[in-house]
Amino acid sequence: MKKAIMMLAALAPFAAIVAADKPEKSPEEESAEKAARVRAMAAEYAPCTVNVRFRMKTLQDGSPPDAWMKYRCPACGNNSLHVSKDNEKELPCLVAGFVVANNRVLVQDLALRGEWLDGLEVVCGTNATPARPVTCYPDENAVLLETERPLAGARPLAFTGDATNEPSLFHLVTDVDGRVKAGLRKVNRDFTHYPATGESWCGTAPNTIVVDASNRAVSVQMRLDRKLDDILPKPPSAWRGEPFAEREARIAALEKRLLTSVLPVYLHIDEEKKSSSSRMFFSSSDDDSKATGDVDTFGIALSDGDVLVPLNLNSGKIAALDKMEATLPDGKKAPLEFVGAFAEYGLFLLRFADGKTPDGVEPVRFAAGETEKLMRQTAYLAKPKNRNGKVQVSLAPRKITGFKRVHGDAIAPNEAPETNGNLLLLASGEIAAMGGNTRTAGASWDSWRSRTVIPGSRLARLVEARDFDPEFSVRKGKDRIRIAWIGVETQAMTKELAREKKVLGYLSQDGGRGSLVGKVYTNTPAARVGIKEGDVLLWVRRKSSERREKLDTRDRDFGMDIENLFEHLPVSAFDRISATPWPQVEEGVNEVFTRMGIGTKVVVAWVSNGEKREEELVLEQAPVHYRTARRIRNRTLGLVAADLTFEVRAFLKLANDAPGVVISKMQPGSPSAVAGLRPFEVITSVNGELVPSVIRFSEMIKEKKDLTFSVRRLDATRIVRIQLKADQAKQ
Repeated sequence: MKKAIMMLAALAPFAAIVAADKPEKSPEEESAEKAARVRAMAAEYAPCTVNVRFRMKTLQDGSPPDAWMKYRCPACGNNSLHVSKDNEKELPCLVAGFVVANNRVLVQDLALRGEWLDGLEVVCGTNATPARPVTCYPDENAVLLETERPLAGARPLAFTGDATNEPSLFHLVTDVDGRVKAGLRKVNRDFTHYPATGESWCGTAPNTIVVDASNRAVSVQMRLDRKLDDILPKPPSAWRGEPFAEREARIAALEKRLLTSVLPVYLHIDEEKKSSSSRMFFSSSDDDSKATGDVDTFGIALSDGDVLVPLNLNSGKIAALDKMEATLPDGKKAPLEFVGAFAEYGLFLLRFADGKTPDGVEPVRFAAGETEKLMRQTAYLAKPKNRNGKVQVSLAPRKITGFKRVHGDAIAPNEAPETNGNLLLLASGEIAAMGGNTRTAGASWDSWRSRTVIPGSRLARLVEARDFDPEFSVRKGKDRIRIAWIGVETQAMTKELAREKKVLGYLSQDGGRGSLVGKVYTNTPAARVGIKEGDVLLWVRRKSSERREKLDTRDRDFGMDIENLFEHLPVSAFDRISATPWPQVEEGVNEVFTRMGIGTKVVVAWVSNGEKREEELVLEQAPVHYRTARRIRNRTLGLVAADLTFEVRAFLKLANDAPGVVISKMQPGSPSAVAGLRPFEVITSVNGELVPSVIRFSEMIKEKKDLTFSVRRLDATRIVRIQLKADQAKQ
């Protein structure tokens, strides 16, 4: 043994010399060899590969059916459809297929449903042969197609390769323009480990042929992932399949069951101004400004009589909810009550009025446990829609192939939808995840939002904890409109003002325009931390977050020519003007504060005398303002009057106890309009008696034929006389 070791040591230098004499291949030579191999394989496997053309049924708007998976192109790696630009309305989808028998073709499972197909053809050369799906292979993400007749000119793949002999992945596809694309790549062994299951998974390329070092086929690859310890696929003869018709029947049964859990929900939003008298239909919405009047949406029945509604209504819309009811599977109506809102996700919870789930309604459960344990489970993507007061839903099959981190540091399946209200269901009918929205800062008047995914386990905790946002609740009267503020009036900044206030550097650093403080009200958060008139607000953030919100004020609609508006605009024009002469409390920086919510601890940054300051404060509810002021309507005079509020008094430079009511609306052609009264004017006295409130104003003008008003327009006062007929005064 010792002698043999000595001999090997003696031969080592000679072995090194021989190795050194063997020339290494240059990158150009390796590339040329690979290209030659790809060309040879393309010639070998061209008769074994075909194109499969799917023609989808289209909806009325010309779009394809919802919830089906896009084709993963092996040439570019993108999830896209090979759609002919000349036939976009027909929506043909051209994908790669592999011939495994003279009338059998394997193709990637695009999560298609038979009811969505308008035609299916296998294209071999210049011939197109009709085909139909016959077998699904859920573990391999593949579907077997059967053609009406044998494929002339095609050769079935023969799987004779050795899986242990340096396997590679080869693809050969033809695009819609007839160009052939081929490629060869190594099997990927980079993996992701999931501690919850103890498994490691790696991504792979779909629509490829697995070949060994001798270019012999081992199998075909349709999946996007594989276990690290099972990285080499088996030939199709060893795959576990099920008849396509059985899968269709199972999905149809789950759809039928889902329609006993997802119910049509009707909402009435009782707002002062309705943009439309027609009924609005919502499946889900990112634009809650459209939700007004009558709204049809859907709700998901949960246990204990709860109904979860994935409709992203802001706090103002929820405050005005007036009537809520669900349509049961038997067609009967059942009243609902508001419970609370998970405003962070654009969801709110209702319940049946008696607190019990009605007969015929099947509650849905949420998938519990760690999300990662759902790896490779069968799931179904559902997109419920409310069509004319009835819920429609179609399910598309999925395989959970990975996970992503979503809002709130949660883990959700990659296949989960982000659109609000869309569901990812397990085969058991449990909700694995649901699409929702996130708000940057709690309560909102017109909040910013983005799409996200809410895992089923988090939904379960939300419903159980019932940690609702108090700003999102049904309210009555003037309490419907709640505004958070710090007690300032602001105006838009200009470059000249920014230069004068020495804030250009701060504004460029934060990327905002800033807001010039024009007034600070006493005994408010701003006054307590030292914000003064002439200071410039920069940004605000929650105390618990580093995310900053810019405090910008837009230019106002009314300018210094307000007097000309009074003189020349007809009364009817004022109904079309949303602005007021005084700053609107709901707008400007208060929009940002209201998104954060009353009672929120924040940090505000501003510049005073060229120096930047930051202070903590608590957002407070703004006092009663013009929009929420008490109002009365007098049909005889044809006007609506409101109590004076703090911002109206400040604009008109009136004392806090100054008498008067402000005209908020005027009917064209009415006695008030003919006498020259205009909206936004202040009536300070009636027949010589001061007006303390709208309640007293209503009593003072009741059944009076001769009325003399003292009227203030901005800083000018005049007398207006109105004489009514006896029959008018008694109205």
